[in-house]
Amino acid sequence: MGSSCRFRMWREHLVLTGGGRGEIRSKECRMSHYPNWRLLLLAGALMAGRACFAQDFGVEPVVLTPSVEAAPVAFEEVPVQNIELTDSIQQTNWGEPCGNYDVGCYDVGCCNSGCCGAEGGGWFFDSWIDQGYTANFDHPASNFNTPMTFNDRADEYQMNQLYMALGKDVDDQNCCWSFGGRVDLLYGSDYFFTTARGLETYTDGSQKWNGTGPRAAGAAALYGLAMPQMYAEVFVPVGNGVKVKFGHFYTIMGYESVMAPQNFFYSHAYTMQYGEPFTHTGVLGTFDMGEHLTINAGVVNGWDNFNNPNGQLSALLGFQYSNDCSSLSYSLINGKEDVDGQNNRFLQSLVYTRKLGQYWTYVFQSDFGLEENGKLDRNFQSDTAFWYGINQYLYYKYTDKLDLGVRLEWFRDEDNARVIAIPIELLSTGGNYYEMTLGANWRPRDFINIRPEIRYDWSNVDLAGAQGPYNDFMDKQMWTAAFDVIFKF
Repeated sequence: MGSSCRFRMWREHLVLTGGGRGEIRSKECRMSHYPNWRLLLLAGALMAGRACFAQDFGVEPVVLTPSVEAAPVAFEEVPVQNIELTDSIQQTNWGEPCGNYDVGCYDVGCCNSGCCGAEGGGWFFDSWIDQGYTANFDHPASNFNTPMTFNDRADEYQMNQLYMALGKDVDDQNCCWSFGGRVDLLYGSDYFFTTARGLETYTDGSQKWNGTGPRAAGAAALYGLAMPQMYAEVFVPVGNGVKVKFGHFYTIMGYESVMAPQNFFYSHAYTMQYGEPFTHTGVLGTFDMGEHLTINAGVVNGWDNFNNPNGQLSALLGFQYSNDCSSLSYSLINGKEDVDGQNNRFLQSLVYTRKLGQYWTYVFQSDFGLEENGKLDRNFQSDTAFWYGINQYLYYKYTDKLDLGVRLEWFRDEDNARVIAIPIELLSTGGNYYEMTLGANWRPRDFINIRPEIRYDWSNVDLAGAQGPYNDFMDKQMWTAAFDVIFKF
């Protein structure tokens, strides 16, 4: 290594390029004479030689930031996106922000010119239909893939989402106040997992307008209508800018999303299904702290509550740091969730995303949650229940139209309070859930995404009177093969 590096130092010199990055360009070594400029070249070569010798002595080499985009992991064929603390989709804008930002909004005094301010960003309308089929190798008699959710029906067609979103973006690039908002409607089998107490259901969980059917032991219909988002938003020109939501909106917790086009896989991880909230109702501020850092802070009515059931508010906090090749996000929610407002529930979520060269993207997620008096121990005394886990995702861009992916997950429902919801130590033991999913995203057209996958689940959970959590509580493992098709229109 050292000898070849010393040879190369006579043939190469470092040329700095735009953006602070460098590249090595070959030069033929001419030794006949040394004018002044060649002496400078020789000095540069000696400097490069010192860097090469440093490698011989075990000094860590400098790794240049990749200058290419990695594989996208979402539906749209776009460069991979960093993890966002707000859960929104790519939007079709019907209007452009005003102002000439090439010269700077502050410099031209746009607040007094009448061109900016309350006009905000453009109006948008987004819609898609997501439908699929899941084959369960055990063919359970109930036709449910329990404890899998979303694509939870075994051996039958599902229309998961007929989704529509209408709204107006705030203009967060100007120096004036801007106003916007959004309303989302979801019809399909996924409605059941996105309902909020006080909106689609009553406090006791019974349905307001969706009727009854095979879900929830006959208390909920197979298909229904939900309104997962309905909020107003304002941009406040303070510092680098503050955006504030008022109303009902998706959580900032975790990695996976309710909205089908935002996920690589058709099925969902246990962490998202059982360990995290889906929606909140309250106030959430997003603070722009500069080019790389964003902070979120708000107060909400807890987990999946439209009304406030106990008079208590929960704190919702988070941050995201991102650069050209990676992002790190952390979020937490803390508050009393029981009807009496006595028992605290805490959850934190950490998500790290990294581009690995031109074709690979890696995602790491870890959640940790607890709830006071969430279980009964062997003496039937109340105690704290815990749940936590690790998810890992790896994506590979095979072609412009085809991406491949794998998800590996370990979810620990330590007291069986989250998945099977029997937190009684004498009746249930174990608590580990594992799943491995292999899948692909094939986009034959810009508005079509086909997502096949094969998934294996296994668990060590033991239940009184049951043999495991799968196949209608008769097995400790489950194989499924599924695919869905997303049409955007």
